Amino acid sequence: MRIIFAKNSGFCFGVRSAVDTAYKYAGENTYTYGEIIHNEIVLKKLADAGVKSVENVEEIDAQNATVIIRSHGAKKSVYEQIESKNFTLIDATCPFVKKIHEIVKKHYENGYRIVVIGNKDHPEVIGINGWCNDSAIIVDEAFDFSSLKNEEKLCFVTQTTFSTQKYAKILKKIRKECDKTVEIFDTICYTTISRQNEARSLAGLCDKVLVVGSTKSSNTRKLIELSRSPKCRSFGVASIDDVKKINFSTEDVVGIIAGASAPDELITEVKEYMEKNFADVKDTEFLEAVDKSFVSYKEGKRVKGTVISADEKGIMLRIGGKNDGFIPASDVNIDGTYNPADYAKDEELEVKIGKKDNETGCILLSKKAVDEIKEADKIVETIRNGEKFELTIDRNVEKGLTAKLGTYNVFIPASQVEERFVRDLKKYVGKKLAVVALEIDDAKHKIVASHRKVAEAERIAKEDIFWANVVPNMIVSGVVKRTTAFGAFVSVDGFDCLAHIVDLSWTHIKNVEEVLTVGKSYEFVVLSADREKNRVSLGYKQLQPHPFVACMEKHPVGSVTKGKVVSVVPFGVFVEVEPHIEGLVHVSEVAHTFVKDLKEVVNVGDEVEVKVLNYDEENRKINLSIKACLPEEPKPAKEEKNEEAGEEVVKKPRKPRVKQEKEPEEDKEWSEEVSNNPFADLLKNLDVE
Repeated sequence: MRIIFAKNSGFCFGVRSAVDTAYKYAGENTYTYGEIIHNEIVLKKLADAGVKSVENVEEIDAQNATVIIRSHGAKKSVYEQIESKNFTLIDATCPFVKKIHEIVKKHYENGYRIVVIGNKDHPEVIGINGWCNDSAIIVDEAFDFSSLKNEEKLCFVTQTTFSTQKYAKILKKIRKECDKTVEIFDTICYTTISRQNEARSLAGLCDKVLVVGSTKSSNTRKLIELSRSPKCRSFGVASIDDVKKINFSTEDVVGIIAGASAPDELITEVKEYMEKNFADVKDTEFLEAVDKSFVSYKEGKRVKGTVISADEKGIMLRIGGKNDGFIPASDVNIDGTYNPADYAKDEELEVKIGKKDNETGCILLSKKAVDEIKEADKIVETIRNGEKFELTIDRNVEKGLTAKLGTYNVFIPASQVEERFVRDLKKYVGKKLAVVALEIDDAKHKIVASHRKVAEAERIAKEDIFWANVVPNMIVSGVVKRTTAFGAFVSVDGFDCLAHIVDLSWTHIKNVEEVLTVGKSYEFVVLSADREKNRVSLGYKQLQPHPFVACMEKHPVGSVTKGKVVSVVPFGVFVEVEPHIEGLVHVSEVAHTFVKDLKEVVNVGDEVEVKVLNYDEENRKINLSIKACLPEEPKPAKEEKNEEAGEEVVKKPRKPRVKQEKEPEEDKEWSEEVSNNPFADLLKNLDVE
């Protein structure tokens, strides 16, 4: 039989921290909010140590209770409830879950609808929902994502132990159906990803896979499911008895993997049983004894020792070899506190070796230095998914920069320092840089990191915000950086935009400096924005009142003002009533009499008095009148020509006619004497017998 042990097995960082915390605070009045871990063996041990589990804070009747929040986390209201009762609150929430709480709280406050991908009944998901006032939509692969189309802003987070395969399918649906503002956070824990990948690999290599852990654990159930294939059977192992029930063959290839909540003792028990009954076992006890007999006191080395005694000065520690070690009180804890009663005889401590004290013969040790390294190492557990972290640069080398993060050596290649190539790297030494891990080698404790990716992500995020807000008609504030003959380059949130010279003033200007000053800040209106071409056009004059409007207010229709004649054309005269604002006096409005040649009446440069007749606001035109400001002239007698004599004569005004009343037609009698008979008139003077 061949046995394959998975690399990632047992307690993950978050679970181990929570369990250790529960053991540390175990006592009569210690409670955990919910089961600290989904494993019966660990829960029984904690119960024996006095730790009680409650599902509701109201169940606690002790006065001075200590309440531990489990690794799955809890609702915001639970924290408030514990604090309101003045209980001691110990938060053992997994850092990855805590991060989800922060994302949900922030986006909920910013108006996003929260969507949690996971199992609605899982305590982690219930806790997450409590950070958005229980308003989250809980979804899985069967959810109809088209129902979210009406949501304006969506924020997606994922249960840390959710299936990576199912998550990939859901991600495709989200991108297809949700086309509005969507924020997607991949919050599956890196240990979950590693374990699930290993489970799939074991399913392809093995005949049988043993998944150590309680089937109450979501994480363990998923591993059982993933390690199963047509050629491979998987078994959940909650105790050694479950292993004994399995029928193995000597030809089997057996894989062993453990869930995140499986205790070390159960994993060890299963491994030993399998090795003892089905595989060769090497005798390692002798080799371990030999290794322990050789102790190196090299300065800076980390070693484990047991407490001999503890007093106010510090802790005496047995570290093997000829010499004992001593931890000064100031080097015990990071926060500077020290209580000798906290360190019992034979308790094991990990310390860092310092120099030898010649007076006492003891090796000076520092527990504080190891704790600082461990704290830094904890960060490593939180940066495996590309999370940003900070470090201080120690030195520059030929091909990049180096730094330390706990026990890990960090290298930043020169190409990953900035988005542009940097020749002189010395200026970074001693400075803090925000970076992301590109590669983590746990075996060699090496990290390859990049500041370039952080800078790139920040730039893209800044650009997204910029282009989302720089839209036509939006008013922005910008600083004039430089001017040219055709306009001004303006910096808006660090982005160069152009204000063309024609958009700076309503009137003609010869250069930009007539309106704008380099280095000063002004408000502009966005005229156009093209992200693909990386161009933004700004306008300054559009925010200033147009001179024509000011003229209308100053000189309303019917008012009289003075102006300067700027041009004379055949159809009229243009008069400037305000700087750069001209109105037209039509030829018919120049004088009361007919004017054949306007230049005989007015000339360019003359100051004239005009009356405002009307405005054409749409076309920016003004109609003026000069004659309306002149007194009425008496009308002269008309001159007529005597066409026959060719002389001009003055036509005298006619006397008004006296209108004679007509006689009624019925009163008239025909007679040769009647004066309106022309024939009678011709004959009246003839002597006719």
